[in-house]
Amino acid sequence: MHEAAVRGITMVTPALLDHSPQAKADAGFHKSAFRIDWKVRQARCPQGRTSTGWFPVRQHGRDAIVVQFARTDCHACPVQDKCTTSARGTRILSLRPKELHETLTDARAEQATKTWKTKYALRAGIEGTINQALDVTGLRRARYRGLPKVRLQHAFSATAVNVIRLDAHWNPGQPSFTPRTSRLTRLSHQLAARTRN
Repeated sequence: MHEAAVRGITMVTPALLDHSPQAKADAGFHKSAFRIDWKVRQARCPQGRTSTGWFPVRQHGRDAIVVQFARTDCHACPVQDKCTTSARGTRILSLRPKELHETLTDARAEQATKTWKTKYALRAGIEGTINQALDVTGLRRARYRGLPKVRLQHAFSATAVNVIRLDAHWNPGQPSFTPRTSRLTRLSHQLAARTRN
């Protein structure tokens, strides 16, 4: 997402969510509740305490920053149980480098808006169509060699998906999923019957 933003491309895709225990439980202080001061390399917690450790590290093959708060500050905090579940009793934040962190924070904030959800609904519909074409017709791999034959395979696959969608429209009470071969066989019989009538 960051590389796309640098190139002026806006990706309409969900950002990875905060995986901290507080975010998963939707209780306590998420990462977004902490104010990061990149110049002085410190973080400020919701209770106004500043971090005492800032350590650039490699996590899972990527650059990251581990921010630690003092044990004395965390143990004396009246809302410690909302902030950390660690055995040490102190909060530790894992951050991406500044540019990546800010891109991710902005993306998480944007995906909560109604405008973003409307845009993503369009993408989800397109992805559903592509996924249906892959599942029904095996479109992931070309069965033939040469561009004209592959183009013809794509045209037939698109036609098959359209026929399946028409069948779903004409028969709304049918099961939503049947195996590929039986569905195509059933549809070809129904289509032949309709053309005879």
